[in-house]
Amino acid sequence: MPPSSSRLLASATPIAALAVAVLASCGASLPRRLVIEESIDDLRYERYQRVLDVEFPFEGNRAVGHTALYVQRERGRSRHIVSAFVTAYRRGAGLAANIRARVRALEGYRARMDEISGENVWILEGTDGDRWALWISGLHLVKVGAPEGPELPEDAVEEYLDVYPSDLGERGYAEPGTPSAGRATIEVDETGPTGVPLPTDAVRPAAASGGGR
Repeated sequence: MPPSSSRLLASATPIAALAVAVLASCGASLPRRLVIEESIDDLRYERYQRVLDVEFPFEGNRAVGHTALYVQRERGRSRHIVSAFVTAYRRGAGLAANIRARVRALEGYRARMDEISGENVWILEGTDGDRWALWISGLHLVKVGAPEGPELPEDAVEEYLDVYPSDLGERGYAEPGTPSAGRATIEVDETGPTGVPLPTDAVRPAAASGGGR
């Protein structure tokens, strides 16, 4: 009979125990290279790339990015590109609050919270027409979208949500007890990129808790 999960955690090294906990929180085995390397409905998987230049770096929290590109052919030779970017961080504490602060200060994007398949995600709409869903799941930041597409590729977003359930509550903070919960570890700017104060729920002082809705 296989040993219980509690015995496994008790006998594992701290790093191994963390890995088991993260896998359990995701509710499914993670892909070998963290992105889905197969076609998703009518999106054909094209290629994988590992990157060290991640989109949201944080001092003292090492991260590695993993990207996948998918293509949907439309009307002969025209192509609709969908991209997925999974960033794996070394530490999760405060990650959701840090990402929330960065997202709310992004230039060239409108950011709002929405629900897809019962999960809370950030929706980013760029001035250049790109659309993305972004969320935190344990030690992972997941971003799926269309760099030039007319619509958010919800089929791809839902597929990634199955693998990476969102830690986020309705206001973009991590739910209590999730690996990414906790106070922000970066300085939170209470103004947007133009210096205009953000809405009152957009930021939370670093001394406050990052968990909850």
